[in-house]
Amino acid sequence: MTAMIDSIRPDDSVVRLMRTPVASVGTDLSVRELAEELMADEVGVVLVDGPHGTVGIVSERDVVVLVATGGDLDSTQVHDVMTTDIVWADVEDTIRSVSARMRGAGIRHVPVRGAEGRVAGIVSARDILTVLADEPRG
Repeated sequence: MTAMIDSIRPDDSVVRLMRTPVASVGTDLSVRELAEELMADEVGVVLVDGPHGTVGIVSERDVVVLVATGGDLDSTQVHDVMTTDIVWADVEDTIRSVSARMRGAGIRHVPVRGAEGRVAGIVSARDILTVLADEPRG
């Protein structure tokens, strides 16, 4: 993967960097079940699906916050902890513009929309850092 990452530049489409498929769960899953899904899929974030498409996003950090504040993993459901104001990227966006959007919103994961608004992939701050870290300064 390193050779492939080495050929990706900040002004390339985010499509070159996004990961697929994107893990997703339903709104009525318990947070314990969500945590099990995160572990099984070896991911740090999942999209939340509703009857008409994506309705939220939830990360491992949301699980940690629930635990740290004394929440119950079994009685709390995904819809109780998910973020509904999703920051999206589009397949036409550059890696650089997505990075700026993520910094501005203070987030670490951005789902990417493709044709007809459907989920095409997801990009993490770690993915973007691998590209921007090698960018010459000046």
